[in-house]
Amino acid sequence: MYQLDGRKRRWDAVESHPSVACVLLHKGLDSLIMVRQFRPAVYAAAMRAAEAAGEPTPPMSVGFTYELCAGIVDKRGLPLTKIMQEEINEECGFHVEEADLEKITSVITALGISGPRMTLFLAEVDDSQALPTRGGLGLAGEAIEVLALPLASIPAFLADEGLAKSASVMFAVMWLQQRLAARQARRVGQPARADADVGRDQAAQATG
Repeated sequence: MYQLDGRKRRWDAVESHPSVACVLLHKGLDSLIMVRQFRPAVYAAAMRAAEAAGEPTPPMSVGFTYELCAGIVDKRGLPLTKIMQEEINEECGFHVEEADLEKITSVITALGISGPRMTLFLAEVDDSQALPTRGGLGLAGEAIEVLALPLASIPAFLADEGLAKSASVMFAVMWLQQRLAARQARRVGQPARADADVGRDQAAQATG
């Protein structure tokens, strides 16, 4: 219950932790490191939609989502950079120094139901930082597949509605496009172009 504009109101909400996520760029592969994992809530929503439409039960594959390396902030006293470092280690199998994590921004997620804050970071890795294990904590029920998304394939990834992804992932990937375009412009001494122009060029390269 809360009061707004002189009226008492009621809203159902879920308490959830803040989180961290990382735009993890692999320099050697020229790719964005992402994770793919099964999300029961996504699959349940797809099942409800299929049932309402009188369609067959969807395959389990529709419950798999494409995400940034991320984790919840549930360890008191630890800085966000330390939590992010641990998540990159556990999920993606790379060692990143805390000092090498660059904060991008923070955003509010799940606005209508819980409203926690997600802090986004950028980090760059190569094979020299690879660790022997990856894929999450099996004992905690995590089953994570680590993927490398080629930068040239980003426009196609963003446009493909069949690849389940959140709005925060869309934002982060488009931010990366802009960052890389600006970096390239500085190298050649030209102003960065609009994201739409960069996306068209990358799409042409991917299909050319």
